[in-house]
Amino acid sequence: MPYIIYSCVTSEGAVAWRSGTYDHLGVLYEELEKRGEHLDKFYELPGFAEQVLHTLRGRLRIAQVIELCSYLALYIQGGLDLQTALADLSRGSRNGLMRHTADTLRKSLLTGLSLSEAMRRTEQFPDVVVSMAQLGEVSGNLDQMLKDASDYLSRIEEIKSATKRAMVYPAFSLSVLVATGIFWMAVVVPKLAAVYKTMGIELPATTRAMIALSDFFSSEWIWVVLGLVLLPVGFSMARRQRDFRVVVDRFLWDFPVIGPVVRNAQEAFYFQYLALVYGAGVPITEAVGRLVDTAHNRYFRARIKRIPEFLRLGLSLKEAFQRTSIFQPLDIRMIAIGEQTGALEEQLRKLAGMYLQRVRASVELLTKAIEPLLILLMGVFFIFFVVAMMGPIYSILSDMLANLGGGQ
Repeated sequence: MPYIIYSCVTSEGAVAWRSGTYDHLGVLYEELEKRGEHLDKFYELPGFAEQVLHTLRGRLRIAQVIELCSYLALYIQGGLDLQTALADLSRGSRNGLMRHTADTLRKSLLTGLSLSEAMRRTEQFPDVVVSMAQLGEVSGNLDQMLKDASDYLSRIEEIKSATKRAMVYPAFSLSVLVATGIFWMAVVVPKLAAVYKTMGIELPATTRAMIALSDFFSSEWIWVVLGLVLLPVGFSMARRQRDFRVVVDRFLWDFPVIGPVVRNAQEAFYFQYLALVYGAGVPITEAVGRLVDTAHNRYFRARIKRIPEFLRLGLSLKEAFQRTSIFQPLDIRMIAIGEQTGALEEQLRKLAGMYLQRVRASVELLTKAIEPLLILLMGVFFIFFVVAMMGPIYSILSDMLANLGGGQ
C-alpha cells in the first residue's frame, strides 16, 4: 500500500498537511469526503516510507500513554465526545509525537474505526491498553476502562522504576570494577612485569598467569573491547529466540535474590490485569485466556497457558490454578474464597496489592544483598591482584632483609 503525504482544505477553509497509508487514492478521497475536506496536493511514496518515518518519530513513553488515557477518560466522564477530546489534546500538547498520535486517532475515528482499532493501528499503545479500550467499547464503560488501563500502567511503571533504582548502585559498582580491572591490566601489570623481567627472578604461577593475561589484553585489546560491547547485544538478540528465552526466564524464576523480584512482579501484573478484565464483565474463561500472551516471563506463560483448558473441562478456577503448580497456597485459598462468596474481583485485587508490596520488599532486599556481594567480589579481585603481582616484591624484600641479617 502506498504512503501518501497530502495537503487538504478543511471544513474551516484552512490548509492542513497530513499523511497515511491507503489502498489507493480513492480511499483517501472517501476519507476526506466524510470529514468535509477536499484534497489539494499529494505525494505518493512507497509503503516502507511509513515504517521509516514511524521509526524516526519514535514511540510514546509509558508516562505519555498514561496521560493520554487519563485525558480521554476525563473528557468522556464529562460528557464530551472523543473527537473534541482528541482535537483539544492535539492543539494543547507541546509534544510533537503526542500531537501526531492524537491527530491520527481523530482522523481514524472519522473514517469509522473504533478507538481500540485506531490505537492498535498507531502501534503506539501497549496491548493491555488496546484490550481495555475494546472491552470498554463492548461494555459501554469506555471511560472507566481507560482509567483502569491508566492505573494499571502506573502500577507497572512503579514496579519498573523501583527495580531500576535498585540496579543503579550495582551497575555503577560493576562498571567501576571493570574499569579498574582494565586500568590494572593495561597500565599497572605491564610496568611491574618489566621490572620483574629486568631483575630476572623466577615468578610464581599466579604472577605468570596475570602477566600473560595482561599481554593478551595489550595485544588483542580491540577484540576485548569488541567482546564487551557485543556481549550484551548478542544476549539481547538471543533473548528474541523463543527457546533461549524460555531457558533464561526459567533460570531467573528460581535464581536467588533476583527470583523473588521476577516472580512477585509477574504475579502482581497477572492478578491486577485479571481483576480489571474480569471486573469489566468478561467471562472468567475468556479473561484468563486473554492474559496468557501478556505474561512477560515465558516460563510463567507456559504454566498458565492451560488454565483456560482446565476451565473448559469443568474444573473450578481454584482447581485450574492448583494444576499449574506455580501459584502459592495463599493465592489458591483467596481465589477459592472469591469463587465461593462471589467476590472474585475483590480477592484478585487484594492479591495484586499483596504482590505489589512484595515487589517493593524484594527490591529493597535485592539492593541490600547485591551490595555485600559486589564488595566481596571487589575484595577477592584486589586480593588476587596483590598476591599475584606484589608477592614477588615481598619475597625479594624478605630475602634482602634475611641476607642483611645474615651478613651482620
